[in-house]
Amino acid sequence: MNTESIQFLLTTVMELVTLASAYLGLRLFKKSWKLRMSIILVPLLLNAILYLVYQTTPFFYMGVILLLCVPFVWPRKSA
Repeated sequence: MNTESIQFLLTTVMELVTLASAYLGLRLFKKSWKLRMSIILVPLLLNAILYLVYQTTPFFYMGVILLLCVPFVWPRKSA
């Protein structure tokens, strides 16, 4: 496999992982906030690393999507 096909596969897998983790991180209402935060932050860090390696914008935009999900998972003082 050449680098273009590896990059295509990584982009496709990370798009699916980003969408799934954003949905699961925001929808797990009864679970602990630490679990929900880790569901969002692990793919966020992977997207950041892949952006640094490949310098392509899809990884950056997927990271921004997950970064926008973080305030909705952050615990409130009343919780």
